[in-house]
Amino acid sequence: MNKNYFNLFSLTAAVILTAGSVKAQCVTPPTPSITSVGACGSFPLTTTLTATGVSTLQTGWYANTFGGNAVGTGSTYATPSLTGATVYYAAQLAPTTTESLTLPAHGSSFSGSVRGYYFTAPTSFVITGVRVPTDANSGNASVAIVKFAAIPPLYSVVTNSFNVLYLAQNVVGTGTMTVNIPVYSGDIIGVLGVRNDVNSYATGPYTSSLGTNTLTLNRLGMQFPLSTTAPQDLWTEASGSISRVELYTTLGCLNALTAYTVTSNPNPTVSITSGTTTICAGTPVSLTANGASTYTWNTAATTSSIAPSPTVSTTYTVIGESAGGCTATAVQAVSVNPSPAVSAVSSTTLLCVGQTASITASGANTYLWNTSATTTVITVSPSVTTVYTVTGTDALGCNASYTISQAVSVCSGLSSNQNTYSSLVVYPNPTNGVFIVEMANGATKTIRVSDVTGRVVVESTSNSDSVNLNISNLANGIYYVNILSNNTKQVLKVVKQ
Repeated sequence: MNKNYFNLFSLTAAVILTAGSVKAQCVTPPTPSITSVGACGSFPLTTTLTATGVSTLQTGWYANTFGGNAVGTGSTYATPSLTGATVYYAAQLAPTTTESLTLPAHGSSFSGSVRGYYFTAPTSFVITGVRVPTDANSGNASVAIVKFAAIPPLYSVVTNSFNVLYLAQNVVGTGTMTVNIPVYSGDIIGVLGVRNDVNSYATGPYTSSLGTNTLTLNRLGMQFPLSTTAPQDLWTEASGSISRVELYTTLGCLNALTAYTVTSNPNPTVSITSGTTTICAGTPVSLTANGASTYTWNTAATTSSIAPSPTVSTTYTVIGESAGGCTATAVQAVSVNPSPAVSAVSSTTLLCVGQTASITASGANTYLWNTSATTTVITVSPSVTTVYTVTGTDALGCNASYTISQAVSVCSGLSSNQNTYSSLVVYPNPTNGVFIVEMANGATKTIRVSDVTGRVVVESTSNSDSVNLNISNLANGIYYVNILSNNTKQVLKVVKQ
């Protein structure tokens, strides 16, 4: 990719902005606050660092006090696995414009040792790309960017008082290498670059521009090939050719590098306390988590205490998180004893007023009735249909209740399932549908079954002493059995259930 650097310089020079006006377009952002999440437990560990600042800031993360090429960009940075306490640095740029450094045209080639240029930064910026032009050679590229502690000495004196900001050797291809290198106003930056250890030469020193800023590119050299040797023993000369290396930048206001040390944070010691871990079904159990700042239960609760009412044995899990974002888990099993299968049955489904019935409870060890009785069997003689409730408690102390309704009828004008003759019986009563009327008088009998409205639903005439009747197709309820025999009428009540 060839560039007409003279045209670029002319266009840049036509811009009215001054260096002072570029600076006025932004305000240096305050140094960020850096927080860490996930540096938990012992090393090795990883963490995610977050730097404060508005979304328009461009954040770079660096592993060195002097910056160098970013190990990550963006407001957050996820570290690799760390084996010990590690310092990272963040710098943020409020960008104003993107600019490339102007270069002179290619003049000649020089092979072997590497050459380049150095300059004093006239303003702050971030180097975003570097490329060795292909005018002298199109082979693999080798590039180094350094920051000097002072202006490099005149040859044959050399210096190693510099930090290597970026080094790439024998890079295949002719494109731009993407970097993120912060440069502050006043920094002394050196750039070396070749292709296949061939320099693209141009006469130096050269007055260059970076946006509206001017700077001088001075000769820089090393007496070794860059493809195999890292920068060392660097020198300068007052005159002589420079090696052409393209720089691409984003200008703006750049805050200082802010250090943050990643250390290991202990995981919280999370526990669950409970008054009891064995309960009866449906009984609340109080569970309280301890040892962290916030909690999340497997019930979706986020409070420190919960009071569930499990009906079966259940395991409860809570994840506690410390203020530093470290977590630990605690587990508590709760054993649930089932409720007893309490039931009750009456000796008769339907009572006439004044009659008595026995109600018997079962399924537990002890009983308490809503009549205050504590016996297994109670005798009742209600005047109206009455509901009885019994609470049974088993040997484990668990209880359950059962409710039974005792039906009562005034039985006006009727006998109560027995006629005045000892020979008349109706059974079974209650019935599931089929029942028998027995009347051993040897006479003809007309039997009519009617519902509570008086409607006859079944009728049978027989001289048999035992008559089968079927009301299976009828709804459950009370039915009246009218028996006519020997000019005598008898009415009995039968219950279908």
